[in-house]
Amino acid sequence: MDDTKQPIKMPTQPTSNLFLLAYQDPLIWTGAPLAILLQFAAPGIALGSCAHSRFATHPLSRLRRTVIFIAAIVHGTPDQQAAICGAVRRQHAFVRGQGYDARDAELQRWTAATIFVAMCKSRGTFGGKGAVGLRSREERGELCREFGRFATVLDMPAEMWPASLDEFERYYEAELSRLERGITEESGRVARMLLFEMVLPWWLRWMLPIVRVVMVNWLPPTLREAYGLPDPAGWAMWSCYHVLVCLVHGLNQAMPAWAKGRLNGWIQKDMARAAHDIRRTGRWMV
Repeated sequence: MDDTKQPIKMPTQPTSNLFLLAYQDPLIWTGAPLAILLQFAAPGIALGSCAHSRFATHPLSRLRRTVIFIAAIVHGTPDQQAAICGAVRRQHAFVRGQGYDARDAELQRWTAATIFVAMCKSRGTFGGKGAVGLRSREERGELCREFGRFATVLDMPAEMWPASLDEFERYYEAELSRLERGITEESGRVARMLLFEMVLPWWLRWMLPIVRVVMVNWLPPTLREAYGLPDPAGWAMWSCYHVLVCLVHGLNQAMPAWAKGRLNGWIQKDMARAAHDIRRTGRWMV
């Protein structure tokens, strides 16, 4: 049987309140560039992105699909999750070639790990230690266990996901160290496309310099250098970064609860529309 036609294996455990609350924080999306750049360190992901992804020329469409996928895992009904994850699996079936396969469980595990790391970094930096899910090591551990969903829904065996925060940290550090020793030309190329060449509407082009300032301070030094970013030690870069952190933190504090609720409501409606379109047409129309 074609593996793209097999039933979707969804997580059996209910979504925890901590997981839901963490994903209601708009700051979580500010970690997206970090997650993507960490993913590009994996040669298989970089090769697949070079050959198949349109993120550099259609970044908003690519981001929207990612947000919809995450929203389906966090908020979706079983039917919505099955529709959207099924569409992702069908797309992944075509993303394969010499040296890469999007269905590789190791790549799926690394992708889910980078999402967790980016979430902790973005919310910890801009939201502070009082952010839901980061208030204690126990909360971080609970969130870490939940993040395995992002890989198990795409067929990574559940036993591959670290069972504890300690185990996750050992896995992440070892895998990052291994990847840093073998950064490929393709990894540097797709990272520079994201950081310097992404085609954005004119009214969003101001975001690229901001993304670069943040990534200079968030990426491990080896990846920062491979991706063509400067050293963060300079006074100008340090000043820009810390002003930006204060600004984003202040804006997040000032953002009323109803506005955050409306944003989450829009994301969930967009996810529901996507699932409906997939069930109706068999295609992802985003």
